[in-house]
Amino acid sequence: MPPTKHRPKLTQKELRAPDEFTTFIDSARDFFVNNLTQVIVSAVVVVVVGAVVIGVYYYERNRDNVASSKFYDAITALNAGKNKDAETQFKQLADEEPGRRLGRLARFYAASAYIADGDLANARDSLVAFLAEERDPLFRSLALTNLAVVYERMADWKKAAGAYQQAAADPGPEQTRAQLGVARMLAKAGDKQGAIDAYRGFLTAHPFAQQRQDVLESLALLGAPADVAPPSLGASSGPQPVVIH
Repeated sequence: MPPTKHRPKLTQKELRAPDEFTTFIDSARDFFVNNLTQVIVSAVVVVVVGAVVIGVYYYERNRDNVASSKFYDAITALNAGKNKDAETQFKQLADEEPGRRLGRLARFYAASAYIADGDLANARDSLVAFLAEERDPLFRSLALTNLAVVYERMADWKKAAGAYQQAAADPGPEQTRAQLGVARMLAKAGDKQGAIDAYRGFLTAHPFAQQRQDVLESLALLGAPADVAPPSLGASSGPQPVVIH
């Protein structure tokens, strides 16, 4: 007869001890039940926040598209010479979207429409508002030059000279024009010597400028001797022809 296997007896202490896995499950269930409301609220918050983020994204995209469409319509009107329509459309866009790039640029282009229409006061105000926020060097140079033109047409020589000086301070497509504008405004303001110095400084900095002859004529009108040497082909003027001996 095979030997009988004896199972170990459980002590009273072991019988009273809870099973660890069962205890963990029970604790998790109790925690979930006790915190069910908080869990549900948290889940709802996550869903709501996600929905808001998605909604804001598509809302902003839609506003971008609307702003682009309005800007295009205004540019089209400006290019077609419909200045009044362009003024109205650009101003509306600038007022509706002051925080968007196209909304800020609308002030710059609105000024162009005002200038073309001879409305200098509104052109000035639009450019001043644009420059107060614009940081792009190219657009600042263009806007400052246009503002100087507006002041010049308004016969405000001092402010025109100041705007031209700011435009001339930074490299850009309008720098040469702005430098000459400074000299011209000084002459109109009665600062004869200042204008002469500005014209001579221009010739020194730009000896081969297309405007050289005009500058020399302006100096002559101011009674200044033409003591600026004409440009010559020196060692630093560029590539030289090869001489074969």
